[in-house]
Order: sequence, then structure tokens, then C-alpha cells
Amino acid sequence: MSKARLLAPWVGEEDRSANYHVVSRIVGQAFLLDREGKEQFVRYMRMYEEFCGVRVLTYCIMSNHFHILVEVPPKCDQQLDDAALIERLSVIYSKEHVAMVSEHLALLAGATHKQGLEAYQNLRESYTRRMWDLGLFMKTLKQRFSLWYNKKHGRRGTLWEARYKSVLVENGYAARTMAAYIDLNP
Repeated sequence: MSKARLLAPWVGEEDRSANYHVVSRIVGQAFLLDREGKEQFVRYMRMYEEFCGVRVLTYCIMSNHFHILVEVPPKCDQQLDDAALIERLSVIYSKEHVAMVSEHLALLAGATHKQGLEAYQNLRESYTRRMWDLGLFMKTLKQRFSLWYNKKHGRRGTLWEARYKSVLVENGYAARTMAAYIDLNP
């Protein structure tokens, strides 16, 4: 008798990554994204990809929606040293902010008392909790792009029709098929 399989057979295995097909549409399915908008979206996507530690396998940005096939690795904040954290912060924050965080980390890293060690862990956690997380990657990407788009076009309000939709995609044939679907979407 065959055993029932979960949708994600690696659930519970902390060292496996997961692939997701993500889709989101412009409000009212309006065709708002021109070439400049699509290029800016890709710039933000690549910035947050690097910061969050996810990997965009393929994507398609259309005039009224986008598709992204993204690999989300397991959460591994303990393996991210302070230098690597600062490098990731420099991708999305100003030099001044990164310098301030770097100074605070250096001061707190040498702490020997409990409060100093907790402050050090809390500072790291305030940034690392946004990494290796599909939901926070998408939220930040869509918010940042919406702010840019609304400012550029003198508009207000939501740009996206709803929260993004995502589907878990198994590695191998399913991932390759989904990648082909995304690439052929235009």
C-alpha cells in the first residue's frame, strides 16, 4: 500500500529549500507597466533577492502582472556573520545607515554582560528576520515598487490588486515545466 505524500515532501527537513511560483496583478488588471516600470521592478527584485537570500530562478514582468519562480532556502541566520549581514544591508540601505548599524554591531559584539549580548542578538534579529522568507520578500518588493511607481506617476493608493498568490513547486521536472510556462507567458 502506498503512503500518502505531502504537497511538500521535505516539510520538517530544515536544510531543504523550496520553490514557489508567485503571481501578482495590477489593480483592476490595468496595463500600467511600461518598459521603464518593468526595468525598475527588476532592479528592486534583484536588490531584495540579494538582501533576503532568496534566488529568483526565472521571471516574467508583463504590463499588468508578474510571474516569479523563486527558490527560498531554509532560515540560516546563525551562519550569517556580521560582515555578511553588513554587506546585505548595503544593498538596500544608505551608507550612513549601514555605517551606524556596523558601529552598533561592533560595540555590542564585544559585550560580556547579558544586556549587551541580548542587544546584539536583537539588533541582528531586526534585520535577519526579514531574510529567507517569501512573504517578506514579496511584501517589501511590492511596497517599494508601489512607492516608486506612485511617486513617478503622481498617483496614490494601492497598485496591486491583492496579496500575491504562490504555489509550491517541486524540484526537477515540475520546476522546469513551471519555468517554461513563465518564460513563455509573454
